[in-house]
Amino acid sequence: MTSSLNKRHCLGDYILYRVRLLAGILLASAVSVNLASAAPFKSGYWESTGHQIVLQIVSCGADLCGFITGIALDHPDDPMPRDWRGQSQCGFLMLRVAPDGTTRQGAPRWKGVLQDPRNGDVYRTMVSFDKAGQLDLHGYIGLPILGETQIWPKFTGQIHPGCHVPALDTP
Repeated sequence: MTSSLNKRHCLGDYILYRVRLLAGILLASAVSVNLASAAPFKSGYWESTGHQIVLQIVSCGADLCGFITGIALDHPDDPMPRDWRGQSQCGFLMLRVAPDGTTRQGAPRWKGVLQDPRNGDVYRTMVSFDKAGQLDLHGYIGLPILGETQIWPKFTGQIHPGCHVPALDTP
């Protein structure tokens, strides 16, 4: 009877070992397929929904950082807008987000903060990029459901020295 019990116990361990091995292989292959399908982030420029700024988004370590690199002016001779501290908004670090999984469509998603250069207010934000390369920016206070999503198209225009973007100026 002891011999029969040992064989049954060994058979159970063997089956459990095989199930765990198979689960590990499936998990590893799913992770590698997901990582292989996620293309590395390519830095670029995006135009705000209101056509007031151009944000350059670059990798900063594992995170993404967004700097204001283009600003629309009401009149060509107007001075560059200043932030709440009295410094030029040109070069202002407006966005800092860290990797946070993927969207429902499988695109990489980042989560972090967005700061308004006019008054210094800080908002939580989730960022992703759609297949067309547009920036999906969801800003919120508290719960994401209370926020607003904006779609920022890629910017392909010209930025003049000092952050001026004549193409965005108010006519």
